[in-house]
Amino acid sequence: MPWYIKAVLRVALPAACLAALYLSIPGEVALAKTAGWSARYAPAMPVCLSVYALSAGAIATYRRKAKLPGQATALIGALMALLLAMSAQSISHLIEQTYMEGSALLTVAVSCIPPLVIGHLIHMAETPSQAVSASEEIDELREANSHLLMALIEHEGRALLSRTVAVLDVTKRLEVEAGTAVEEAAVTLDSIELDMSPRKRGGTRVTGQDIEEARERLARDSGEKPTVARVCEFLGISPATYYRHKPAEQHTADALFATA
Repeated sequence: MPWYIKAVLRVALPAACLAALYLSIPGEVALAKTAGWSARYAPAMPVCLSVYALSAGAIATYRRKAKLPGQATALIGALMALLLAMSAQSISHLIEQTYMEGSALLTVAVSCIPPLVIGHLIHMAETPSQAVSASEEIDELREANSHLLMALIEHEGRALLSRTVAVLDVTKRLEVEAGTAVEEAAVTLDSIELDMSPRKRGGTRVTGQDIEEARERLARDSGEKPTVARVCEFLGISPATYYRHKPAEQHTADALFATA
């Protein structure tokens, strides 16, 4: 902002305001004397009218900028104050220049000015119920945010609980399915073991001839002489059973073959 604009706002504007108030004093004092006030009380009329007009205008401007209720009544009061001040000046000068004379109606009207000014100033000075301080607004915002946060936490908690229950249900179902799969695997394994030991099914006992046939079959399939362990695995028997059905000379041959 240029320096001369600052000078106007800080010096010229207050000076003009004071000059206007000073010029209003004679006419408003004369009007008060015409209405019947004595020389002791008449000088209060300029303060009543001029300062009232200034106050009403300032309050109206503040409420408009702050978007507070009561803007219309404050603006109407400011306009009425200006009209009263201008009327007082005009009427007092007309009476002083003998263009008009006082009357009972004029006396009543001027006498009603002070109570009307007091009533309207009190009305404008009252703090609107909607107007709150910054700290109160912060407290209200914090409370609203707190309620919103609690509602959000409750909602998310319910959703999480619902998802947890669903996961537990799926886990239980998978556990049951896993148990069933294990049982089926055990049955399958038993079946495979039976298939790997065909000679033992139905309670059939292994004989020496079975061992010989198994040795010949394994030798034919692999092209090499099978070991005792391989024959026992194929027949599903123990080494003790194997040696119980084999001649002693065969034991020695098998031991030599295994060592080689």
